[in-house]
Amino acid sequence: MAGVYQHFIPRFLQKGFRIPGNGREVRSWIYDRRREARKTNLKAIGMEGHFYAVETEPDLDDKITMAEEKVYAPLIDRLRRGELDGQSVSAIPELLAHLEIRSRHVRQNMESAGDACISYILKRMADPGTLSQLLGPHLHLESPAVAQLIAEMPNADQVRQVLAERPDLLTGQFFEALIPVAAALIAASLPGNKNQVSLSVKQSHIRVMSESIAPEKRADRFRSLSYSLESYEAGDLPLGDSIVLFHVQGERSFRPFLDKDDELIHVILPLASNLFLMGTAGEYQGPPTYDMPKEIARCSMDYFIAGEVKPHLADLRSEIGSNAQWVSETEVIRIMEEIMRKLMQGER
Repeated sequence: MAGVYQHFIPRFLQKGFRIPGNGREVRSWIYDRRREARKTNLKAIGMEGHFYAVETEPDLDDKITMAEEKVYAPLIDRLRRGELDGQSVSAIPELLAHLEIRSRHVRQNMESAGDACISYILKRMADPGTLSQLLGPHLHLESPAVAQLIAEMPNADQVRQVLAERPDLLTGQFFEALIPVAAALIAASLPGNKNQVSLSVKQSHIRVMSESIAPEKRADRFRSLSYSLESYEAGDLPLGDSIVLFHVQGERSFRPFLDKDDELIHVILPLASNLFLMGTAGEYQGPPTYDMPKEIARCSMDYFIAGEVKPHLADLRSEIGSNAQWVSETEVIRIMEEIMRKLMQGER
């Protein structure tokens, strides 16, 4: 049965970044943007209470545990031993699809984008002038919203008759007095908005993973790649909380999550502090030449882990989160401003 706490970064993957030693505790160095690097037990890294559990899907953690114990963890072990045979290659696409969507990184991005969009709309609508301009065109008897409101009144027929004779009542003093009250109610709803977004995102994430812990459409994108195992300087390669790193064509070359229109160059999965799996689109051109630890740090939301403490890894703490968001705050504002503009102008 599922426990109270679940790892959103699987421990079988984290173990490749353990601190060398024979102690009973298995630990890694964790580098986060808020504190100095510190040794931490893997039991406490990438873990959250009831992360894969809601009342409607109580068995998701068990599904994930079974698949990882029987398929994904043994596959990682084979890859670490250098066994990149047909059996391993055929299973890699599902592994990548699974790791791409299982992490907290996905949920945080969904939550952040949803919260930003809804908060922007509510803040704009909390302005009486904006709210008046948005609602004004809809205050007539033919408006579905007004018609429904009237229909729910106990004296609906009389209200319709009065408003038919005096339509100015909808847009006159009554409306002017109502707008500040409605705007104040919208403003008051802002603090509770984040909790509702967080709950909705969690339910959506768990529902998607319950349908498939390795979505077929995402796995299909990795089936045409050629795979290789690449060495790295011992102790220098970290594992980010986004788990998988995508190198794509375009201005934003590195991403923590693959969009449907991205033209993939490489997919990188760190396996150990000196080894990574690389999937290549097109002809193999050798190992990548970019600064992989830096890009992993930039695409991590909160932290990365490593098997050793090194100055150049500590220097990367300032890079954490700089490229982690699927949609930047600037992009959210630009999108929402365009939506609000169309609403204000009555466009669809």
